[in-house]
Amino acid sequence: MPSPYVVNIIDGEGSSRILNGSYAVTADVGGYDNASINPDSQVIAAGTDTYDFLVAATGTLTLHVTEEGTAGGTAVVGATFVRCDSGGTAYGDPVVSVAGGNAEFPFVPFAASGAPTIYYRQTLSADDHEFDTTLKSLTMTTSTETVEVANPLAALRTINLTDANYAGLPIETGDLTFTAN
Repeated sequence: MPSPYVVNIIDGEGSSRILNGSYAVTADVGGYDNASINPDSQVIAAGTDTYDFLVAATGTLTLHVTEEGTAGGTAVVGATFVRCDSGGTAYGDPVVSVAGGNAEFPFVPFAASGAPTIYYRQTLSADDHEFDTTLKSLTMTTSTETVEVANPLAALRTINLTDANYAGLPIETGDLTFTAN
């Protein structure tokens, strides 16, 4: 039996010609707890050509959200983030900033060298705060890291309303409602 078989994984998938039999399975995945491979043994059987495995990470990425984007800034509660792949597809449950402005992604990969890139994006903020929706990325070299995120107050806008029939005549009182499309 020509064992061991090394299956190179790229974007979550790999393939190899493996003979039927019973195998111990180990992982060598940068940034992850390789001992967490599940299952750690596998019977390869005729008629079954796809096998699924899981490996876990143990790092924590904290996104500290403030109006200024600084460690000492005014905390923003309610900013929502999702983990993504490099194409921007979201995975897992969103995380939301709580009192103090922290939103935490648990179970992210890290390594002193060779860790994979972590992607995330913001999808929501507090009602009166602006935010950047672009895909962000980083590589964690320690088990816990904090990224400062700015969610400034929305700009103060001046809205003028005048009479359509008398040019420049200001409307004394009233309300305009702006609803997002």
